[in-house]
Amino acid sequence: MHVLRLLALAGIIAGMLAAGQMVEAHVRTSPAFATRSIEVTGHAHLTRAQVLAAAQLAVGENVFVTAPEDAQAALRSHPWVASATVTRRLPDTFEVHLQERTPVALLALDQLYLVGADGSVFKPLEPSDPSDMPVITGIDPDAFARDRSYRTSVLVNAVALLHDYRDVGLWRRTPIAEIHALPGEAFLLYVGKEETQVRLGKRPFRKKLRRFRKVIDQLERQKAVADYVYLDNVRRPDRVTVRLRVQ
Repeated sequence: MHVLRLLALAGIIAGMLAAGQMVEAHVRTSPAFATRSIEVTGHAHLTRAQVLAAAQLAVGENVFVTAPEDAQAALRSHPWVASATVTRRLPDTFEVHLQERTPVALLALDQLYLVGADGSVFKPLEPSDPSDMPVITGIDPDAFARDRSYRTSVLVNAVALLHDYRDVGLWRRTPIAEIHALPGEAFLLYVGKEETQVRLGKRPFRKKLRRFRKVIDQLERQKAVADYVYLDNVRRPDRVTVRLRVQ
């Protein structure tokens, strides 16, 4: 009797497993579970088609072919994607929300790379990428590759400089063409159409940039152009040195 009970139980389990396989086969092939809608939000640089290709999702495909967590992982590995959330809504819908990286500068090493607003270098520059941004130069490629603290410091400081430059109201008037890194975490800028050299020095930047804005105001009143502006006088931080360009 004990053996008969075990055989009966085994039969029940086998039947349940077979039924489960039949149900799984049904939902994976039934037209009722074909993907009819994929909502994509948060994309700006990437096209909808690029997002779907990266996520391996397609209208008409069974909703169970690609798991949401697999689609998320695939999207998060894309260089333009900072974060991604994929939700499956049965019976036939996916919702995809992205947060893309925002490029703020180009980094000149062996080639040009895009630098994000968080100070990360996230991809090489390609012809289809935006390129009208300040170029960060003066970086030692070997030190950048081997020294993580140097890499982090120079990029975070460069991004902070850009942020302060916009905040003090200089960007539209005198945009930055180049940010040149100097030893000791200092920076030299080339700004405006005239590519005026601005020796900024080290952080904090904001007070120095406010002084530079006053210099720009005065130059505009005089209808003059500066060859260089020195804002990094260590002994006299309140002093600004300006050399005018001979017209």
